[in-house]
Amino acid sequence: MKKASQHFTEEEKKNISLAVKDAESKTAAEIIPVAATSSGRYDRAEDIIGLVIGMIVMVNVLVFAPQYDRGALASWSDGLLEQAPFNLFLIASIIAGFAIGAAVANRIGWLKKLFTPSSEMKDEVINKASQIFYDQRVHHTSADSGLLIFISFLEKRAVIFTDEKIEKDLGLKTIESLCDKLTDSLRQKKSPSDSMIEIIEEAGTLLAELLPRDNADENELSDALVCID
Repeated sequence: MKKASQHFTEEEKKNISLAVKDAESKTAAEIIPVAATSSGRYDRAEDIIGLVIGMIVMVNVLVFAPQYDRGALASWSDGLLEQAPFNLFLIASIIAGFAIGAAVANRIGWLKKLFTPSSEMKDEVINKASQIFYDQRVHHTSADSGLLIFISFLEKRAVIFTDEKIEKDLGLKTIESLCDKLTDSLRQKKSPSDSMIEIIEEAGTLLAELLPRDNADENELSDALVCID
């Protein structure tokens, strides 16, 4: 699975940072662009795939492994001791199959998505964006004017979070429109860099009218793209 940082060249990262700096030169708002490889672990999907691979291995072992010939040997142990090595081999094969399946699912994004409900992925993206909003101190600017632009590549979803002041000034419909434009741009196979820059520039233009920059305003947060691999 391609990591978030691998979706951007160094030049593109620099261009995003410059776009943020230019937008913030016109407004008191603090704009934070963030890209994540995935918003959740999705352990259940890994467990399901691991179980499926484990069952496939078990069936193959039972069908193709050589069977013990018990017809020429009389024993009062009912063959349990004779079967012990085979049973241990079968159990070990199932465990190995489960581990391989889980490891494969962890590396192949579309397999995770195949076994994960869309509603769960949506919730995970929102939760991750909310966590980043606080971890990156976007919520803690002096003017209460932080704006987070978040892309999660595995789920192919985007979120825009804002402080209450920006939400009140811009309005939810405008924020949702910006988010829709971002996802539409990515859906049209535009590069993540170009898609982000377009939204940063539009957000900066809108915020410049509502929250114009004051000479006393300071740049409180980094302008750099944050990649969470």
